[in-house]
Amino acid sequence: MASAIAMNKQARIRSSVLARSLAGTLGAYGVSSLFTAALSLVLARIGMDRVEAVTAATLLSFAVFALIAMAVFHARSAARAWMWLIAIAVPTGLAVLALLPGPKG
Repeated sequence: MASAIAMNKQARIRSSVLARSLAGTLGAYGVSSLFTAALSLVLARIGMDRVEAVTAATLLSFAVFALIAMAVFHARSAARAWMWLIAIAVPTGLAVLALLPGPKG
């Protein structure tokens, strides 16, 4: 019986590490790519050259990715980390959709 409880605890720890690792890699990649797209669209809209806007947003996205990855492992639980990722991704994705140019560019 004690062995089953120990295995259950070990399985929970491993699943938490797996969920955090996925959030820290795939989740951080998704959020940082949305951030890059939104920031490059904003910078282009306020008058910066498109190439410079994409370059500036891409450079900043490396810091954003690192911050998100660290925050995921700092969160109290993997579920809380995923909730924060979703809470950041949804408005950022909506901002990208709102900032996309129309069919005539």
